[in-house]
Amino acid sequence: MRAMHLAWISFMVAFMAWFSIPPVMDHIAENLNIPSAEMYDSNMAAVAVTIVARIVIGPMCERFGPRRVMATILIVGAIPCGLTGLLANSAGLIVLRCVIGILGGAFVPCQFWTSQMFAPSVVGTANAISAGWGNMGAGIAYLLIPACFGGIAKHAGDSIAWRVVFVIPAGICILVAFIDYFCSTDTPHGDWLKLRRQEAQEKDVVSVMEATNSECADTTLAPDSEKKFPPSTSSAQGTNDDDESISDVKRTESGMDALLGVFRVLIKPNVLIMVVFYICSLGTELAIDNVVGQVFRTNFGLDPATSAYIGSVFGLLNLFSRLGGGLFSDFWAHRFHLPGRIMAHFIIMLIEGIALIGFSFGLDTNLGGAIALMVFFSLFVQAAAGTTFGLVPFVDPVNNGKVMGIVGAGGNLGGLIFNLMFSKFQPDFPGAFLCLGCITTGVAILGCALLRVQGKTLWHLFGNRHH
Repeated sequence: MRAMHLAWISFMVAFMAWFSIPPVMDHIAENLNIPSAEMYDSNMAAVAVTIVARIVIGPMCERFGPRRVMATILIVGAIPCGLTGLLANSAGLIVLRCVIGILGGAFVPCQFWTSQMFAPSVVGTANAISAGWGNMGAGIAYLLIPACFGGIAKHAGDSIAWRVVFVIPAGICILVAFIDYFCSTDTPHGDWLKLRRQEAQEKDVVSVMEATNSECADTTLAPDSEKKFPPSTSSAQGTNDDDESISDVKRTESGMDALLGVFRVLIKPNVLIMVVFYICSLGTELAIDNVVGQVFRTNFGLDPATSAYIGSVFGLLNLFSRLGGGLFSDFWAHRFHLPGRIMAHFIIMLIEGIALIGFSFGLDTNLGGAIALMVFFSLFVQAAAGTTFGLVPFVDPVNNGKVMGIVGAGGNLGGLIFNLMFSKFQPDFPGAFLCLGCITTGVAILGCALLRVQGKTLWHLFGNRHH
């Protein structure tokens, strides 16, 4: 349990630092004379780098273990975050947010960590807890950063406050990185690198003994020459639970094999479908995290502080919404196995699309109604991310790290696409949400109809329910 809690705490502080700039973006833009178009460019830059980072981080988790990778990400990302106060122009802002975007890659070791720690029957819930509570970091940023900014500004003024405030999330990231490294472990069986060395040694022993047996078989016709040496107990084995399986990842894979493995995984149809699902769940969430404050400022004329606090509600709902998606996935899996997980995802994502369409019309109503509709659609946006990762560990279990990295990168690709969409629609936010809802609804219907995981599809529910 310690590893799971450190996984979500690490992801949460990474997200908090990653989204620490948007809550005070107006003050930065005013102080540095940055136009709104370049503010959107910086939003896209923050998301774009994370696409590559997540793809690279997946194989790194398989090779070095989630604990070391997580600690490294937090330290590397904390440095540019703490240096935000040195900004002088819009070009610097874009470059800085590119580098800070590395923190978005913390999602991959977070999910990889919990997938290693929990059984298949509860992995959906475990992944949803760690990712959902971690995603609260965006909401916490909208609460913490303006509050700290306000406190500093009372004594030093706005122009100094925004330059100093980013030291706080940077320091928290470094502290958590040290706790990860020194106070936790990678798997229930111990340190990842020790297990990797042990596995390599056992494979060497097996190879020598098999060679010896082969030589004996060439020189004798004794009956036991027909015997085969049993495989190593530490080799990749699957754990089965109600016909779902999660195999051990390949810890001893070479760098070139890992690179080729990424491309082999990337072209699998079921992986591509999961990527599209995550584009429409986490991608939607990331884009809205960047614009939610501006949506309420533009449509209802609110001041920056009030709109930031309303925007924080969207991120803080991850406390239970993504967890709800994981629980919903595990509930359906308990009764209907993998087809049940697909059905759970279909239900949640379909409601997400409909709710986004509803919010597009709700922006033309009063403030209270718009906030209520935002709460409703955010529950399903975040729950859809939970049901997505209720499925991901079963898609290609032996390459679990690669799949998580690729699907996680899909979420950031979605954030990039939808950030661009919001910038093109601005200030017509109702039109942007209508378009987003229609896309999500279509993906839910078509994607779930085509998805096949370990030979199981949604349609098995309507045939033999036990398959």
